[in-house]
Amino acid sequence: MSTGDLIFFVVFFWVVFITARLAVFAINIDIKLKKRLWPIIIFSLSGMLLVIAYLLDFPTKGYVVLGVAVAAIIYTNLKGFYFCESCGKMLANKKILVTVESCEKCGASLK
Repeated sequence: MSTGDLIFFVVFFWVVFITARLAVFAINIDIKLKKRLWPIIIFSLSGMLLVIAYLLDFPTKGYVVLGVAVAAIIYTNLKGFYFCESCGKMLANKKILVTVESCEKCGASLK
């Protein structure tokens, strides 16, 4: 597989994942389903990034840096968004190191 083909497939699958994410969270579906799908999407995208690095012959020593970057991406995405069961919204947490206790939109408790 040539590098051009690989880049095409990377862009194609990245667009498919982003479109799936937008479709899942834009439509009004069960909040419990959204909560289950979010980690699957995040880990899938992170795994895809690692596979792409492997297919592009990423240097072996660079995997440490890439691993730290992927771990940071996973952490910020899992802690950076929360779901309110009262209003069914997915909201961004602007302070990732602080746990959100109530919804910005409706004020309901998230515990």
